[in-house]
Amino acid sequence: MSDAVQWFLAYSKPRGERVAEENLLRQGYECVLPWLTVSKRRRGRWIWEDEPLFPRYVFVGAHEGQSWSPVQSTLGVASLVRVGSRIVSVPTALVEGLRAVAEAGPERQLRFKQGQRVYITGESFSSIAGVFEMEDGENRARVLIDLLGRPTVVRVSMAQLTAEG
Repeated sequence: MSDAVQWFLAYSKPRGERVAEENLLRQGYECVLPWLTVSKRRRGRWIWEDEPLFPRYVFVGAHEGQSWSPVQSTLGVASLVRVGSRIVSVPTALVEGLRAVAEAGPERQLRFKQGQRVYITGESFSSIAGVFEMEDGENRARVLIDLLGRPTVVRVSMAQLTAEG
């Protein structure tokens, strides 16, 4: 990526991020579209699904002298993000960081395995032991704890879980 690239943000049509990226790349623009993998419940089952880190947004870079007018009519693009009539530029440092994320590809990394003993920590809890069931999207997890002699499922933030007591 050269220093002569200026970055902007394109707003895509609904679920049109990949289409917009593909068509912008064909026209010679640089694009960054970072993805993440999340677990979602579909038809009673938990599945892994890729979604854009910033739904409906594609970071678009144009080289010095490259016109912005074709971007507006690119298949998949709804508009360029503007403040008033001025197209909003994005700092190159931010785009470089996001590009590193995008190039790494969407990762599905479980910190805990199903059935693993975990401890819930934080303000509301003082190291309550439980059994990790699954990630529950939105950076949350389902944990099975013993509450009044009965197994109970609780949803907690992944940040509140640790493998040590």
